[in-house]
Parts: sequence; structure tokens; C-alpha cells
Amino acid sequence: MVKIEIEGVQFSYKSTKALENITAKFESGSFVGLLGPNGSGKTTLLKCLSGMLKPKVGSIYFDGKSLDIFSGSDLAKNFSIVLTNSIDTPQMEVFDIIATARHPWTGWLGSLGSKDIEIINKALEILEIKDFVTKRFNELSDGQKQKVLIARALAQEAKVLLLDEPVAHLDIKHQIEVLGLIKRITKEKNLITIGALHDVNLASLFCDSAILLSEGRIISIGPIDNVLTDENIKRAFNITTIVKRHPITDSLYVVPICTSELKSVQPRALTVHIICGGGTGALLMRTLLEHGYKVSAGVLNVLDTDYEVACTLGIPVVSDAPFSSITEEAHKANLNKIDDANVVILTDTPFGRGNLRNLGAAMMALEKGKTVIVVEGKPIQERDFTGGYAQASYEELRRKGAIFVKGYDKILSILNELEDKRELCIKPSR
Repeated sequence: MVKIEIEGVQFSYKSTKALENITAKFESGSFVGLLGPNGSGKTTLLKCLSGMLKPKVGSIYFDGKSLDIFSGSDLAKNFSIVLTNSIDTPQMEVFDIIATARHPWTGWLGSLGSKDIEIINKALEILEIKDFVTKRFNELSDGQKQKVLIARALAQEAKVLLLDEPVAHLDIKHQIEVLGLIKRITKEKNLITIGALHDVNLASLFCDSAILLSEGRIISIGPIDNVLTDENIKRAFNITTIVKRHPITDSLYVVPICTSELKSVQPRALTVHIICGGGTGALLMRTLLEHGYKVSAGVLNVLDTDYEVACTLGIPVVSDAPFSSITEEAHKANLNKIDDANVVILTDTPFGRGNLRNLGAAMMALEKGKTVIVVEGKPIQERDFTGGYAQASYEELRRKGAIFVKGYDKILSILNELEDKRELCIKPSR
């Protein structure tokens, strides 16, 4: 069991701070993701850990010993670093490049013994690169080059693997293969692996824990599930996201929601309240915001996809507890939102006993003189789980003058027509 301890590390390039007060601990058998935007300090931290850079302030300990007392050979026996395409002599053949990893172990003569050859061949086999072992490095594709660099790191037999974007030039198939391989080797050989990764979803899938950096400072550190939150990602990357748990892999996945362009949209006169659920309102909410409409939504259960999207986009939403029927309190709050709206849109969400009050809210909106648009892309018969009550309500909505459309693409033109009529009604007479 080995351990790395980082205590208050700071590093600067001349007057530019790259790392500020970094403190962390890592133990054997863990795959740690270094996450953060470009320039956040990921590569600098890897170089400090490898001994390539010396912190200006603070200390790094390996198994209780300061890195300052390690010789170059001792550092190389314990730390192996992979920097993207970091080959000084690209004309070297693949086997010879990987063989350089054995120098800390072969002595000053550098002669390879049978054990060294065996270790090199094992690395070639693991990364599946035996077929081009006699090729020169500069003849390889970017993906092949990356595999060679990782094979060299494995052949070094270090206790700590430091990887800077280890799958940067690989397609998604090989990204998954290589990261899966790295994780397996980390567990089997009881290594500490610290990898700088751009893709937070890959980090979620393969890393046990993570450090999230921004401008050289730690935003969050700990188990990957604790680090990858909407709030932390917003602080680090300045983007809005939805973080959810995948039903098959059980890992978190991050979906970015771009909202920056919404701030400069010319505001429209109409306010639209959306009755939705199960993701049927997500795209509609964003589309309406993009076109300048004021939007609200409800009633939505807290775990519903539409609820998450509404919160992410900053849309006022009436919510209720997960998996529960709409309460009287939430129903009244929903009606208040409808009172403040000019138009109510009912999406083609499924209806069960729990959300029937949303249908009643749409009916009340009509009775109050609101324009109600009903989207029926999927027939109500296929999403009515109320024993026919929802179908009867739809027929009532149709009789009372609700506007029925087959798809969401019709909604904007209807809203434009309503806005034009509204402007004519309020236009002052001369």
C-alpha cells in the first residue's frame, strides 16, 4: 500500500499563478481524475507530482517521504508520467521507445535482460500494438502514438501512473478500451493512477475519485459522485448542466445546457405556462426562451426530467414530491401561474391518477379565457392510464375551444399570431 500526500502546494510560472494551495491524499488502487477547463492547472499538478517541477510553496510526500529527497532514478522507479506525444526522437522505433522505460532498472549501461524484454512484450500485448513494433513513432497515427506512450508507462513498472489526456487522440471505442484497461491495471497492480481528462462523462465512468480544478484552485475533491454536481461544474467551467445517473451503468452523466445566448433575446409580450412531464416539455421550454417568451411550468415531480430542465433554465416551476399525486397546495400554485400567463400549453405527456389535476388546470385555464394549446403528437389513447378519464377530458377541451396541434413545430406560429392580435387590441387610437 502506497500513499501520496500533497500539502499546500503552490506553483507559478514567473508572475502567473498555476496552482494555489493544493492539498490532497491518494492511496493505492485508486484511479483519480483531474478535471477542469484548459489552463486550470491539471498538467502543472501532474508535473509537480512527477518531480519535473518543484512547488514554490508546500510539499509532496510519497510513502511519508518528501519528493525533495528522491533521486532522479528513484522518482522514475516510482512515478511514470505520460505527456501527450512527448517523444524527443520521433524517428525511434516503437520497441526502442518502450525500452527506454526500463532505464531506471537496468543500470548505467542500459543493457536489457530477459526480464526487461518480457516486461516490454507484456506491455505491447496489453495495448495490442505488437503489429507495428518495428515502425517509427512518426509513422504512427495519433491513436497508435498514444497507445505506445501508455505501454511505455506500464513497462516502467512505477507505483504511480500520471497521465495527461491519455485518450485524447483515440476514438470512443478505443477511449473506453484504454481507460477500462488503465482502471483494471490500477486495481490489479494496486497502483495510484492520476489522469487529467477533458471528458467528465468518461471520468464518471472510470474514475473512483476526482479533483476539480479552476484557475489553479480546487473547486471540489472526493468521490466522483460528490465532485460531479451541477453547482461544481458551473463553478469550474461556467456552463449550465444537468447531472443524472445512468440507469444501466449507474454512473453519473453530464448534459450541458447552453443558455448564454438567451440573455440577449428580445423579450416578447406573451407569458406561456407549460403543463408537461416526462421530458415532453424540455425542448419546448428552451425553444420558447430562445424566442423571448416568458415561461413557467407545473405541476412537476421533483425527479421529473422536465423539472430538472426548468430549474436549469431558470424557469419558475411549481413542483411536488417525487412519485406522489399532485397536492391541493401545488394545484393552487399551478392555477396562480396560469392566472399570470396569457397562453397555456399542454404537452403530450402521459396521464395517470397522480397528475390528473394538471388536466383540470388546463380546463380551468380555458374557463378563465386563456388560450390553451394542446399538443397531441402521440394520441391520448396511448398515454391514458386513468381508465378513460383523460380521453374524456381531452374531448371536453376540444369542445370548449382549445387549439389542438399534431407537433411542436406549429406552436411558434400560433404564438406569433396571438401576439399580433394582442398588439392590435392594445394599439392606441388616433
